[in-house]
Amino acid sequence: MTESTHRTTARILDILELVAEHPTGITLADISRRLDIPKSSLHPLVTTLSARRYLSYNHREEQYYAGESLFVYGNKFINNVDILEQIRGVLLSVNQKINETLYFGVLSGLDVLYLVKMDLFSQFRVMSNPGNKLPAYSTGYGKALLSQYSPEQIERLYPEGTLKPITEHTIKTVAELNSQLSEVRRTGFSYEKGESTDGIQCVATSIDVDGVILAGMSIAVPEFRYSSEREALFKELLLDAKVQIRRIISEHRNHWIYSGELL
Repeated sequence: MTESTHRTTARILDILELVAEHPTGITLADISRRLDIPKSSLHPLVTTLSARRYLSYNHREEQYYAGESLFVYGNKFINNVDILEQIRGVLLSVNQKINETLYFGVLSGLDVLYLVKMDLFSQFRVMSNPGNKLPAYSTGYGKALLSQYSPEQIERLYPEGTLKPITEHTIKTVAELNSQLSEVRRTGFSYEKGESTDGIQCVATSIDVDGVILAGMSIAVPEFRYSSEREALFKELLLDAKVQIRRIISEHRNHWIYSGELL
């Protein structure tokens, strides 16, 4: 804990984040154990959060869940200018044309945070959903987002030099990652070949506003439906969607909360 971190405030945020990660509920004992907070200190915090409806407590199950206030205030912020809803409309148009799944998201630390998934017209469903996180190096648009950093910066972000595998196809070293990122900077497109989900290939690109990369998007396709001809179509559609989404974010730049900055 840094000097600028207030202990009680940090504990409250840790509680909210932990409960949000357990949609099926979590007990007071488990919260205490996972966060290393004594029950005597934890109980007044969760009681207050429950009273304010940031947590919901099921007395029969003796478990805590995310409360309605998190949903209400989170949606008030996002819907302030309805940015994501407009972006969903752009992705829906592409989804209708190709019947494949699209993702839109941002960097969250060294992970990608999925903000939008569009698969209304998809013939095959991909498992990742909004709110999920995956290591950026293992996903198509995660690599697009990482391409904003120089090789030296990437080495500082991954000082161990090796990368934890998500599947057997995940790239394993920072050297390999830097090699791929060099191509991303040259071509404007990044790829994933079963690196976060077996059997799924992605083509992706970043979205920049005023020269700053703020978000990324990808088209995810089962390997047997991927071809060089379709890849060319995917790239064309991604570039068109990129122009539209860039305009949406630009028009509401003051409300865009995701900086994506790591360094």
